[in-house]
Amino acid sequence: MTLGLKDKMKRSLVLIVLCISVVASSAANHPADFVKPTPSEVVPLWPGEPPGVATNARPETFVNERFASVSVPQLFVYLPPKEKNNGTSLIICAGGGYNHLAMCIHVENAVRMLNDQGITVFGLKYRTHYGKNDVETDALADGKRAIRLVRSRAAQWNIDPDLVGIQGYSAGANLCLNLISHFDGGDAKAADKVERLSSRPDFCVLMCCWPNGKTIDHFPLERNAPPTWIAIARDDTTATFAFSQAIDDKLKALGVAHELFAVESGGHGAFHYGMVKGPGSQWPEPLFAWLGKIGITRKPLRTERDVEGLQKVNHDQPAAKPASP
Repeated sequence: MTLGLKDKMKRSLVLIVLCISVVASSAANHPADFVKPTPSEVVPLWPGEPPGVATNARPETFVNERFASVSVPQLFVYLPPKEKNNGTSLIICAGGGYNHLAMCIHVENAVRMLNDQGITVFGLKYRTHYGKNDVETDALADGKRAIRLVRSRAAQWNIDPDLVGIQGYSAGANLCLNLISHFDGGDAKAADKVERLSSRPDFCVLMCCWPNGKTIDHFPLERNAPPTWIAIARDDTTATFAFSQAIDDKLKALGVAHELFAVESGGHGAFHYGMVKGPGSQWPEPLFAWLGKIGITRKPLRTERDVEGLQKVNHDQPAAKPASP
C-alpha cells in the first residue's frame, strides 16, 4: 500500500467521522421528520451599529446549530402560505442562557407548525454575551426593536400591526418578561421612523421562563402589560415553577389577561416542539385556544377547542380580568 493511498484513506475516515457527527448533532436538535425551513429573508435589526456596542467583541460562532457571541442582531422571516395567512405574527426568542441561541430547537422546529396555522414567524437573533457587553440591556433593546421593525413592515409581510406577539424560551423568556415590563410607546420625534412605533407586543408567550437570579419584584409589570400565556413544568430546576407562578399571580393581581399552562414533568425541555412526548408536547393546542379566546387572531386558528370569546385587548387599557386558570 502506498503512502498516498494511506493518506487518502485517512482523509476519507475523517470525513466519515465528521459526517456522522453532523448527523448526530442534527438528530439531537430536530425531530426525525424535520425539514429545515428557509427564511424568505434575513433582516438586519438596526440600520447601523446597534446601541451600546462594546469594543473588543469576540467573533460570532455557529456550533451545533447554535449562534454564540452574537453582536450583530438579525431577524429571520418565515412567511406562511398566502392562503393560510391570518395576519398574526410571532417573534420567537430562543434560549441559551444569554450565551448562545438554540434557534434550531426553539424556532426552526416550530416554524412549519406555526406557518400551517397562518402565523408569520420571526426568529430573533438577539445579542448574547460577546465581550464586556451588558447582555440584558442589549437583548431588551433588540426585543423592542424587533417589535417596532415588524410593525413598520406590516404591509410588506401582510400582517396586522396590532397582532404582533413575542415568545421566548428560558433566557429568551427572560428577555420577553423584561420587554413586557419595560415597553414604550415610541419616540414621536425620532429621526428613524421605526423608533416612532410602540414596542409593546400584543401578546406574550413565556416558555419555562428563566429568572436569571432575580425575583418577580425586579420586573415592574403594570396594568397595561400585554396578555400573557405561561408554560412551565413543575419539575423544572433551571426555571422554577415558583417563578412562573409568581408571574401569573402578579398578572392576575393587575387584571391582565393571562393563563398558566403547567405540566407535572418534562423539566427544562418539556416544551421542545416535536422533540418530546411528555405532557408538555401538546402546548400549541391550549395556546391557540387561548389566543382565539382573547381575540388575538384575525381568523380562527384550527384547534379542537372552542375559540369563541373575548375581544382583543386594547394597547392602552388594562385587560379585563379573566377567570382563574
